[in-house]
Amino acid sequence: MKLNQELASEEVRIELIPLIDVIFCILTFFLLAALQLTRQQAINVNLPKASTGKPQSQDMLLVSVNEVGKTFIEQQPVNAVELEKFVRRYNQVNPRGVVVLYAPKEARYNDVVQVLDLLREVGGDRVALATLPGSPQSGGGDTSEKSVTPSESEKQPTPARTVDPNEYQLPPAPGSSQ
Repeated sequence: MKLNQELASEEVRIELIPLIDVIFCILTFFLLAALQLTRQQAINVNLPKASTGKPQSQDMLLVSVNEVGKTFIEQQPVNAVELEKFVRRYNQVNPRGVVVLYAPKEARYNDVVQVLDLLREVGGDRVALATLPGSPQSGGGDTSEKSVTPSESEKQPTPARTVDPNEYQLPPAPGSSQ
């Protein structure tokens, strides 16, 4: 009886490339799942600094106003009627909760005041403005005026041809130098 001895002596190989692919797939899944589970504070705003603010540690409803005057609740865009209904519901569910208004320095004053007025109408004294801790001066140290004129290397290039906005002009043909 002849047995095939060749098969018994072959070495078992573990392929690493498919194993690495599976590990990267699992890693990607967990990274994406972790990002979806984290709660974002609000839309991206550039908050002003204030030295007299107190940190709030209680339940908060985050309301944001962006640079163009659009209002958001927890990153969801809302209009004034929806904002009022949502804040009323929030105040009924969380009687000790605070409504925090996030507004960037670039937001129009009128938009911030309108939203703040609406929030105070509905929420009373439980409305706060979000600020960054620190000194209200930007930069913190030197408050002297700095020159805003660009240096020679920062000047904008002049266009190669002049454009009259009142006259219909065709774009240059491809390959032509103007």
